[in-house]
Amino acid sequence: MSNSGETEPLLLTSRISAPRQPRASYAVCLSIFVVGCVGLTVAITWSYRESRPEPNPGPESTTSSPGIQATPGLMLGPVNVSSILLDTITLNVFSLMVWGSPGSFGTEDKELRMEAIGNYIGSHTEYDVFLLNDLWMRGDHEKIRSLIPEDYHMSGVGQLALRSCDGLAAPEFCSGLAIISKYPFKDIEFLSFTDHGDFFWDYEYFLRRGAGRVRIEPSPGHTVDVIVTALASIDYNYWYRESQAKDVVGLVTKSDADHVIVAGDFNVDPRDNENTYKTLKSELTDAVEEFYKNDSSKYLDPALSTFGNVKNTYSSKEQHPVAYDYIWYRASNGITVADFQVPILRTEREEISFSDHEAVTAKFQLSK
Repeated sequence: MSNSGETEPLLLTSRISAPRQPRASYAVCLSIFVVGCVGLTVAITWSYRESRPEPNPGPESTTSSPGIQATPGLMLGPVNVSSILLDTITLNVFSLMVWGSPGSFGTEDKELRMEAIGNYIGSHTEYDVFLLNDLWMRGDHEKIRSLIPEDYHMSGVGQLALRSCDGLAAPEFCSGLAIISKYPFKDIEFLSFTDHGDFFWDYEYFLRRGAGRVRIEPSPGHTVDVIVTALASIDYNYWYRESQAKDVVGLVTKSDADHVIVAGDFNVDPRDNENTYKTLKSELTDAVEEFYKNDSSKYLDPALSTFGNVKNTYSSKEQHPVAYDYIWYRASNGITVADFQVPILRTEREEISFSDHEAVTAKFQLSK
């Protein structure tokens, strides 16, 4: 801006039409004008700098990987770190064949063992889900129900069995299945197997084995179908086990849950010469194999056997240790096995095993 172009005509005018003014007045006005312009420029510049967003420094104490700012909620490309942490959950699963047939079937110490199992469940809330099989009798079912934590949920006898289930005098037409969960059941279903055994051969025909499924939601919108089952016992019933395994696989494949976990007594060892194990493995992953990275020298170690285990008080010296009890899961990108155990459980005073089978437990990490 040129000051002379604008101010000179005014000075000329003042000389003609007005008495002469002191030059000091003009200098003062000019100084005020210049100072005002400078002040306005500084104010605009300061306002602009204050309006700019400041950098968002990460926490000084947070350790992060090279090239990644570990600030909660900070977007790393299209992924939000907080969302990843919130969507990953741990699910601890416990499964046990409780050996719950009536005493007339050769079952030993049942009342004592059922109370011990119930007390164990009531005091071990680190497990999110308990899957029980061979729980044939209604009285034993109610005994365990009375001992579980108050805020846990247990399936009813009629929810995982046919209406024809007796369970009072004998296990006829019952499934022997039960599920106990820290999380409420969003859905519940019982599938009775297609084949149940030979009417003229053994008692298997009069049982109504099947698979019980509940849907839980460990976190909002994160669904898990948990299935408990038990297949036909006795070696010669392999044909029925193979058929029942196909029914279990069919239940798994139709599930639209984010994850599927299956557990129970399958009455087959991976080394047995039948197709039951192969059928299950066609759609499911064996948690113990996955945990031990498919190293058979580890997952087939006799210490991990669930029937005929030398540490079981009901095992005989003639028994060959085998793995009959499993925890399976449907493989996906969002599920990993963090731990697998075969705990040796006994009553406190009498030091007798909870069952003639060992329990199996698995810890899963789930994400969406």
